[in-house]
Amino acid sequence: MTSRSPAALAAAVLCSLALAGTASAADPPALSIEDGVTQPVFDYQQAIRERVYIPQPGIDQDRDGQDDKIAADIIRPKESGPELGVPAIVDPSPYYTTVCRGNEQQCMRDVDGDGVNDKWPLFYDNYFVPRGYAYVLAQMNGTGFSTGCPYHGGPTDIAGEKSVIDWLNGRVPGEDAAGHPMVADWHNGSSAMIGKSYDGTLANGVAATGVEGLKTIVPISAISAWYDYSRTGGIRHNTNYPASLANTVTNPERRALCAPSREDFNAQDGDETGDINPFWDDRDYNAAVGNVKAAVFATHGFQDDNVRLNHLSHWWDGLKANGVPRKLWLMRTGHTDPFESRRAVWVATLHRWFDHYLQGMDNGIETEPKVTIEDSKDAWRDYAEWPVPGTQDVDLYLRGAAPTAPGTIGGSPAGETDALTFTATATNETNYMNDPSGSQANRRVFLSAPLKKDLRMSGTPVIDIEASLSTTQSNLGAIIVDYGAGTQVSRSGEGIANSTTRTCWGASSEFDDACYLEVTKPTVDVTQWRVSRGVLDSSNRLSLRTAQPVTIDQEYRFTFPSMPTEHTFAAGHRIGIVVVGNLSGYVAETAGSQITLDTSLSKVSLPVRGGYGAAMAAGVVK
Repeated sequence: MTSRSPAALAAAVLCSLALAGTASAADPPALSIEDGVTQPVFDYQQAIRERVYIPQPGIDQDRDGQDDKIAADIIRPKESGPELGVPAIVDPSPYYTTVCRGNEQQCMRDVDGDGVNDKWPLFYDNYFVPRGYAYVLAQMNGTGFSTGCPYHGGPTDIAGEKSVIDWLNGRVPGEDAAGHPMVADWHNGSSAMIGKSYDGTLANGVAATGVEGLKTIVPISAISAWYDYSRTGGIRHNTNYPASLANTVTNPERRALCAPSREDFNAQDGDETGDINPFWDDRDYNAAVGNVKAAVFATHGFQDDNVRLNHLSHWWDGLKANGVPRKLWLMRTGHTDPFESRRAVWVATLHRWFDHYLQGMDNGIETEPKVTIEDSKDAWRDYAEWPVPGTQDVDLYLRGAAPTAPGTIGGSPAGETDALTFTATATNETNYMNDPSGSQANRRVFLSAPLKKDLRMSGTPVIDIEASLSTTQSNLGAIIVDYGAGTQVSRSGEGIANSTTRTCWGASSEFDDACYLEVTKPTVDVTQWRVSRGVLDSSNRLSLRTAQPVTIDQEYRFTFPSMPTEHTFAAGHRIGIVVVGNLSGYVAETAGSQITLDTSLSKVSLPVRGGYGAAMAAGVVK
């Protein structure tokens, strides 16, 4: 197999440009570069479309007695081959023939029945193939045209997607539908993985294997540890979710064949306790973040209540600790692709990123600020790091007032009472936040004074309360609230809504249109806004692996993170901390516990830009 390094390829490109005007018809095809980026010179309609099947030795997830095979559909420039190696942009996914991809739910599809894929989800093929890239739809084990059964992002699923990178680099064999060998003699040795949600999750998992040839990944709203998707603080969000998701992504005709694997999930997922066990250990990519060699360009919406921002924060911190080249976009949306949030800038930035890491272009993107945050709707700002520089944790004590009134927040535990009791109940967060001066029977609200200046929070708040319970177990929760009139990007519809206008991003073919609906970001006028929330099973106060029930009426310390976020409390607003039992969306193991807060010790630590100085200027602490 012929392969070129990105540096060698860049040198070849520069040489071809220098000789422009003297080339003969016999010269090999070459990339074209203008203004530091690759240009669309390859004919999309003439692109080669093919499918490879990659055997998975020793992996038989559908238990049919034969090794599983991973299917990967490829579209690449007609000119690509031994004389012109091109990089591969790989989108690993379980969704191509079931849930499908993108805002418009595009599926892969062989329209004309010739055995070759014609419809390619998303814009990557339309835009990048004409610029000298291959685009690969890597179908996860048990999905699309792969055999086997999906295993909830476990080691064998990751091995399957890793094998695509290995095949591209000539390390494992592949074959066509007839069993004839296929080699990627057109590949230049550099690959990327990109994708949103499960797709980006698989990219994280493959990067954590340290596979050679994977030069960058672009995980969008991606999971970094599957436990954190189905659990928070030892509390389940759902019941038998791995089996449910596996059934959803499996093609209908294969669901009966894969039923035994789903039964295994139900026996292994630990729903009985909600604790971490070997099933979840196998699906924790953070544990292997030290193996990552690929540069990482991550994006996430900090209003994402699906794949919550703690997935990004844990992964980001691990990448930072291991010196991995990285870049980050944080969006003021929910579970959303930046293509639907800041389309033109996103496409241009992604283009430069891929040109640098896959084509070897010296375009300076790796030296630009690491972090870009949407500080307010459509107002973006660059930062050197995340959390934003200058952020320090500030302890805000939850100070008790009269038994029937909300408490206060301050820099010292100087309340009117040292103990406040409420009853754990189950209601939605809006009810908990409403009328903060109202009944405190099923919650305890603590309010700051109206802020004198804006106060920015960046990162992960930590709830740190002392309490006793009337039962041996209870869920505990806290909501951080911004009380004050304002306008926010709506959480409905993940913060976006389709317009009637389409814009085009690349070339189209008879069956594949490069034009996509533009979106808007609906806003809502609010008088209160949930900024962040966190929960903990009281039995998991010391460990998420081993439950330890409490002794009734004995005081314990319960420390747990709230979700990381970016938020600025405006001058005149109040910061609210609402301490509760169970939050909606979390399975309550026990209801009705009497929770008594020790308000001489309980506090919340907020990551404040400017630290105590900013908190003092805002009047939160003295």
